[in-house]
Amino acid sequence: MKSSFLKHPITVLAAVAIGVVIGLFNTPISRAVGIPDFAAFIAVPGQLYLFYLQMTVIPIIITAISSSLGKLMRNKSSTGLIKRIVLIFIICIIAIAFIGIAFGLLGRPGAGLDENTRSLLSKLISASDTEGISGALAMSLNAAEDTASTIPRPSLANFFKDLIPSNIFQALTMGSTMAIVFFSIIFGVAIGFLKEESASMLISLLTAVFEAFQKLINWSLYLLPFGLICLMAGQIAKVGPQIFMAMSKFITLYGIGTGLIFIIATIVIWIRSGIANPLRVLSILFEPILLAFATRNSMATLPSAITSLDEKMGFESTSVNLTLPLGMTLGRFGNIFYFGIAVFFVVQIYGMSLEFMHYTIIFLGVIFAGTATAGASGIVTLSVISIILGPLSLPVEAVLVIFMAIDPIIDPFRTLLIVYVNMAATTLIAKREQDDEPAIEEEEQAQEGEKNRLLVYIQESQDRKPLLYRQAGALMGLEIDLLREIAQRLNKQVMIMDTAALGYEEGARIKRKADIIAGAIIQTEEAPLGFSFSRAWATITENNVKKPICFLYPAGSSAAVHINGIIRTLNAENFIRQRAKGGAR
Repeated sequence: MKSSFLKHPITVLAAVAIGVVIGLFNTPISRAVGIPDFAAFIAVPGQLYLFYLQMTVIPIIITAISSSLGKLMRNKSSTGLIKRIVLIFIICIIAIAFIGIAFGLLGRPGAGLDENTRSLLSKLISASDTEGISGALAMSLNAAEDTASTIPRPSLANFFKDLIPSNIFQALTMGSTMAIVFFSIIFGVAIGFLKEESASMLISLLTAVFEAFQKLINWSLYLLPFGLICLMAGQIAKVGPQIFMAMSKFITLYGIGTGLIFIIATIVIWIRSGIANPLRVLSILFEPILLAFATRNSMATLPSAITSLDEKMGFESTSVNLTLPLGMTLGRFGNIFYFGIAVFFVVQIYGMSLEFMHYTIIFLGVIFAGTATAGASGIVTLSVISIILGPLSLPVEAVLVIFMAIDPIIDPFRTLLIVYVNMAATTLIAKREQDDEPAIEEEEQAQEGEKNRLLVYIQESQDRKPLLYRQAGALMGLEIDLLREIAQRLNKQVMIMDTAALGYEEGARIKRKADIIAGAIIQTEEAPLGFSFSRAWATITENNVKKPICFLYPAGSSAAVHINGIIRTLNAENFIRQRAKGGAR
């Protein structure tokens, strides 16, 4: 109970506030504690926390996309989903590009600046000025130039060249997100064409790995407040007040645009979710929103975003698991919106007159530049604006320093749009698992009773009389008697879900949530990946070999200890022996 306090929204918001205060008052706090740069000092553990989140990204991408595509390829209705993904993402990309261009054209972020602002921007652009703000940025600029010199100039040819990895293990090592996504897609398609037994086994393995990494993310949430304090303090302390004032019009315009797109996306998610109260939608999505804003890493929010749409809102898991990872990689909506405003800022700073062809170049360039930033961050993301400015004959290097200076402020908003618009697009693509199911509020009320319910998933198994068998379609046998007795001793109501009555997707979802997986399971040396065996409650003899019969628990099940204790007691009481009619000892 105490640990859950660390995940409470109020605790998280308080951590953000503390981080902001430390960043704003970094100098006096540093003097008080005797550390030269206190914000930079505590930013180190914040970065380590961010690295922990990033550690799970590539495995989640591979397992989520490959397993989802594998399932889709085996599902005759998958063609419709793929068409929806392509159509919705094209519409969203074009819409965000139009909004960004409209804000840049009508908001005029680079026009009407006063002399002081122009003077400050001129100093930032000037390579000979080593005083003031540009001097403070000299170290980061030198690092940026060194980095930029090693990165090939963005081009359509390079974009497609980097798409197909010559060595997937090298792509994994280098973190080449585009190449990894491409590999995951074709690997998932290949799984879909395997034989039933091989495909099911591989999909189950990938799903288990995916859930294991989600478990790692869930553990990390207990450290989220501390990570946020460190990350926010480091970010806020980086930005001086002068450059903030000089670029305040650009930052404000981007903030207003982000707010407008956020509202539109929220309305879309609200309508698609079927939730009556839009504030309830925001509370469900609070965690991925905050993670996006605080970590500035869209992929780090992926597990939380999937959980919000799949488990909390009830959207179809296969569609969500496929669409979100693809969207986070290719649907760089925050960057598309950013380039739409940034290019007009540069155009207006230099007083360039535009013709129809220029607007066409800007529109296509904004879309391509935003998409080309897949997997990129920092200087790489900003430098991609050359795709737009180059054909317009505008200098890239001269204005890059300005965008670098305010990037710690803009980057969280960019990431938020990438995550949130992708979630909205996913709700347009994915169907609710049951459109006629109760509203989320009613569902949550039902979930309040989960503490008094023992959820059992009976997986497919051959009839083993008298342990488990079917009679007139109903499940019968000693195992059912045992499960009811366990539930009674736990003061819970047993709820038995049977594979035969569930589809593949629904069965997989119930299996993840079940307290016990049953079905006359024979204990082997190792449990299936992601599960653990219970104590044996019976034995059978097959080919003169005694084999223990047990249950399975999802890894980390909180009910396992109590249920194992009851099984031990029932074994001592000869519960099964007293009810057995033969075949079990």
